[in-house]
Amino acid sequence: MLKNVHKIKSLNRGDLREINGGIGPVVNCNFLCGGAGGVVSNNPGMGDVCTPDRKLCCICY
Repeated sequence: MLKNVHKIKSLNRGDLREINGGIGPVVNCNFLCGGAGGVVSNNPGMGDVCTPDRKLCCICY
């Protein structure tokens, strides 16, 4: 048991990203629009809120 305890080390942020595959936070319309919420926009236009990569766009209420 003590052998395993001695092998423990703290992981830095880069190491942790490699473990979980670098998956970012889940982004949905509630996150983009805040407390008001919104719905996914299939035809994004003026006034819609989008993620930087434009994979998700929402119409906010």
